[in-house]
Amino acid sequence: MPALIQFARGAPGIKYQLDQRYLSIGRDMSENDICLPCAFVSKHHAVIEISENEDGYAFYLQDLNSTNHTYVNNRAITRIRLEDGDVIRIGKNTFKFDASGALPLLDAVELDFELPSSGETPSKTWNFSRRLRLISTE
Repeated sequence: MPALIQFARGAPGIKYQLDQRYLSIGRDMSENDICLPCAFVSKHHAVIEISENEDGYAFYLQDLNSTNHTYVNNRAITRIRLEDGDVIRIGKNTFKFDASGALPLLDAVELDFELPSSGETPSKTWNFSRRLRLISTE
């Protein structure tokens, strides 16, 4: 299944399966399929649309008039058909479009915890390693 592979410091990390007709990308955790908590990402930054055609499926990336734009292969885009191996930059986040979905990486993990209120000590601290693997340190 086609996927977006998120990179950190040049190393592949989280794999987001492209398994819905529309996938929204942005900073707003409650309203996006792929949440990027980065100040350089708009609340509603971009969308990936999957459409069926005579060759199978086509994947289109569209910028939603974001402040800092969406880049594919270092070019600002408004809408583009993604090709295997395209490098996408949204804010300070880098992805690679993997049309085959063959790279065996960590699938996206949904974080479900609340930040402690001021003065409280969290019971768990979450850190991302170099490859963005979720590690719980207690």
